[in-house]
Amino acid sequence: MDYKQLPNRVIMCIDMKSFFASVSCVIRRLDPLKTKLAVVGDTKRSGSIVLASTPLLKKEGIQTGSRHLDIPKRKDIYVVNPSMERYVKASNYISSLVLQYVAPEDFHAYSIDELFIDATASLHLFAQTPEELAHKIIDEIYQKTRLAATIGIGPNLLLAKISLDHEAKHSSTGVAYWRYEDIPFKLWSIHPMKDFWGISSATENQLNRLGIYTIKELALSSKEMLKKEFGVLGEELHQHANGVDYSRISEIYIPRSRSFGKSQILFHDYTNRKEIELLLLELLDDICFRLRMHQVVAQTVHLYIGYSKQTGRGFSRQKKMVRASNLSQDIFPYCLRILHTYDNGMPIRSIGISLSNTSIQEEEQMSLFDDSDQREKAYALAKTIDEIRLRYGKNSLLRASSSLDYSTVRYRNSLMGGHKA
Repeated sequence: MDYKQLPNRVIMCIDMKSFFASVSCVIRRLDPLKTKLAVVGDTKRSGSIVLASTPLLKKEGIQTGSRHLDIPKRKDIYVVNPSMERYVKASNYISSLVLQYVAPEDFHAYSIDELFIDATASLHLFAQTPEELAHKIIDEIYQKTRLAATIGIGPNLLLAKISLDHEAKHSSTGVAYWRYEDIPFKLWSIHPMKDFWGISSATENQLNRLGIYTIKELALSSKEMLKKEFGVLGEELHQHANGVDYSRISEIYIPRSRSFGKSQILFHDYTNRKEIELLLLELLDDICFRLRMHQVVAQTVHLYIGYSKQTGRGFSRQKKMVRASNLSQDIFPYCLRILHTYDNGMPIRSIGISLSNTSIQEEEQMSLFDDSDQREKAYALAKTIDEIRLRYGKNSLLRASSSLDYSTVRYRNSLMGGHKA
């Protein structure tokens, strides 16, 4: 592999350490590095899942995915509900700090607590070396938020991410810089293979059946053989095992057509299909609201139904509508058609709707058989409802059926990102 011919940029992957738990500590004027705190989905439910924990609590075995009931009941351990609104504000503020060092086109938010920057063009303005700039960013974030960050640096996005996960997060300095010359010593030493970014347990098992047990063996394997076995993924696996990544932050693909969806795990099993129909309508209302906010319409509806664990898995089906729309009254009949066609009557525990095949609303074509006055009134009514909800909150105007005991819309509207705001 001739690395001299490959991109050699200054890419940084910035990760906020135990982000949710750390922000929850700072809110309470506690030091995240000296406090044992866990953020759980709901402190009132013993089976609730741990969303985040501080480093000290992680040392006691309480990790993301642990249960509330696994946390020892001690005075030195804090157990708190999530504060999603504060997390989002903190994330946005950290992004604004990092954007002081790069242009917007060289910035990419990977998740609420992780982001990438390409400092190639701006490094000379702030530091002599990539490591110096990384420490400068870490120090500024800490001074202004009291939150700890770690940074992986590499000549491309892949090596920056892997250097973060496999060295920076475990380093006392919080910074790691992997160069192309480090690949034989650092990248190829990652084991097991499923710990390598982009390789799942299933992919590792498939590679093992081909006689490939290490990242080095993968890197030195035949590209043609991998492509024959995995298709396009095989070529990508071969490139990544050699530390090769041609993607650029400034060229990150944004699809023209997006999908909008929402799912919900119900508090108990539902057997009454009229109740399920209302819950689906409430989900659909929320998704259609988002479509209208983005000024797009969708033409394909995807319905997911998950049955109780005791009875079966459920089903997932989609149907293309005759016309694209962002009105619940147009889309809901298709949801009902899918439900009544594939439902086997077993207790339902989870539901989900996704709308895809989107286009700009102005491009919607009117049918000769449409009552244009009726559609204009429907859109005007939806717009009025949206404006009221934007101004006074989503619970300010609801369907009358949402007052029924089994409705969940009021509770869901109090959440952010699926958790308490």
